[in-house]
Amino acid sequence: MSPKPLKTASTITIKESKIFNNPSASQPAGDLYKTLSDKIEEYILKLGYSNSQTLGIVVQILTQGKVRVDFRDYTERLQLFEDGVLFSRTEAVDIFDKHIVNMQKPASAQASGSNMTQRIVIQPPRAHKAGR
Repeated sequence: MSPKPLKTASTITIKESKIFNNPSASQPAGDLYKTLSDKIEEYILKLGYSNSQTLGIVVQILTQGKVRVDFRDYTERLQLFEDGVLFSRTEAVDIFDKHIVNMQKPASAQASGSNMTQRIVIQPPRAHKAGR
């Protein structure tokens, strides 16, 4: 049995199906195909940078092949596009962690310099003398 080639979140394609709780004619129907990296970034923004929830979703889709995520207004069904390619929990966590690390890297050294905090000064409150 040969080892699986290393996969990254940007090379894994998923199928996304949305089912709205209150369907209307203005809401698009059908499936979307996205990279797992796009979906991770979408969830991190949507879930308020709660990596544990996003990690749980990613691990489920990579180890089981599909996952259902319920939101207030709709339900998303996600599944791996490539049939029969499942990952171990360790591999799934590694794919997620590597993507998060790559997201946090600045695009260039110049950009990282402009985002750095130059100096923070915290001053304690002045002590007031009694009787004043």
